[in-house]
Amino acid sequence: MMRLSVAQRSERGGRVANEDAVAFCANETQGCFVLADGTGGHEGGALASNTVVKQVLIHFSAMPNVGEESAGMLITVARGALSDVRRRYPQFPEMNTTIATLVLDVEQGSAYWNYLGDSRIYLFRNGRARSLTTDHSILQSMIDAGFVTGALRGNSKRNMLYAAVGCDEMPEHAVRDEPLALQPGDAFLLCTDGFWENVDEGIMEEALREAKTPEQWIDDMMEEIPDPLSPDQDNFSAMAVWIGEREATTTRILLENPQQE
Repeated sequence: MMRLSVAQRSERGGRVANEDAVAFCANETQGCFVLADGTGGHEGGALASNTVVKQVLIHFSAMPNVGEESAGMLITVARGALSDVRRRYPQFPEMNTTIATLVLDVEQGSAYWNYLGDSRIYLFRNGRARSLTTDHSILQSMIDAGFVTGALRGNSKRNMLYAAVGCDEMPEHAVRDEPLALQPGDAFLLCTDGFWENVDEGIMEEALREAKTPEQWIDDMMEEIPDPLSPDQDNFSAMAVWIGEREATTTRILLENPQQE
């Protein structure tokens, strides 16, 4: 049977606080992997992202189902969690967060996901990167419609979002509720915009070719961020999930209990 191996890192960058949150819950056959990037001031943003990630994982750990309804249910949990924390902390009325959630069942060989905002999920198959998400940003939608040419990276308007967890709109394709068939050797990368802004797909692929473990892959990509402590550098976070064995590498099942503080 295929196995999971996981690594994650989240860095503050040059900002006062880290508004990113990243965590996972996994056992021998199933896993839920969540990443969020909060907005609304560093206290409100951190509260939003951490609350949403925690509640999604608590829900999954209580009902670890990976199927057609799982991705949609988890995004509903995320939206409910943010609504609740907004009511409990009225001093942060604008708190919000992106989300990217990946759920896997290696016994069934299937993957589902959801996302809102510009945190991304990549699939690497046969060493090549494929984005499973399309940013919910105004600039991305204008590029898709042909009104603007050029790339998102380096554009000062790329992080103007029209959808996030706390927004009323639910964009089309925010939830992948049809299974993606897993293959041995597949690798997934979840990352916030502070990460992918500095690490393009070519760098991701090159680092993956050299890496023997998910930890090495993450660390090597993090080293490509040119000035991680610059005041202009946003928080940056990434999580790597590998499927199956890798030559000369002993993979591990990593367990986390999100209900423990």
